[in-house]
Amino acid sequence: MQVNDPTAKGFLDHVEDLRWMLIRCFASLAIGMLVSLALTKPFLNLLYIPLRHAGQDPGALLRVLGVADALSIQVNLALSGGVLIALPFVLYFVAGFLLPALTPREARALIPAFVAGAILFVGGALFCYVLILPQTLRFFYGFDDWLGFRTEWTVQSYIDFVVQMLLAFGLAFELPLILLVLNILRIVRRATLAKYRRHTAFILFLVACCVVPSTDPFSLLMMAGPMYLLFEVTLLIMWVIERRRGDLAGPAGDESDWHTG
Repeated sequence: MQVNDPTAKGFLDHVEDLRWMLIRCFASLAIGMLVSLALTKPFLNLLYIPLRHAGQDPGALLRVLGVADALSIQVNLALSGGVLIALPFVLYFVAGFLLPALTPREARALIPAFVAGAILFVGGALFCYVLILPQTLRFFYGFDDWLGFRTEWTVQSYIDFVVQMLLAFGLAFELPLILLVLNILRIVRRATLAKYRRHTAFILFLVACCVVPSTDPFSLLMMAGPMYLLFEVTLLIMWVIERRRGDLAGPAGDESDWHTG
């Protein structure tokens, strides 16, 4: 951008744009929370589905112990649901604030990145919701029974566990997008990542141990496994990107670079 560009905005104009962007984001969050408050029971029913798939009745298993626990649960659900509902609008407002400052090439790359990030997050959360949560809940219920405990979970602990699992898997599935952005910016090369495949597998297992709110081997392996598969797919996409922009040195270089590691 040229300094003497007559169409360029001044510092105060950018501050004003930032202020309105933040106002729109907070307004979207407030509206999302109001919608979530009205949909508390449907949200609860959605969160109960994995428990039903695990063979348990939420009405018989879950308990509310505190006097004001039900109100706290509704407020927490309103906040979580409000964030999910407002997220697409927040991303839209943030993109509208950032795009004018980018070059046309950067802007064209940013929009698909937002879309891919949303798809990966939803895909990771759905993967956890459909496949991982029922098996994990069945494992913990069976483990309690094996130890001779009478299993009764509080609604708050159950919701916290489910939401943390969904967020953990959703965020974990963002790894390919982060690596691709770093590769497009020429910060990370495919050959470097491919050289340390074994180290990557170990690191991904450590990440799973840190973000998954349970310690059962099934949940940890079911997060680390798909993350590693996504890592390999990301390496393939990086190879295509680097070949198109001429970073690879001919057929021989392509072959050796692909099999590095």
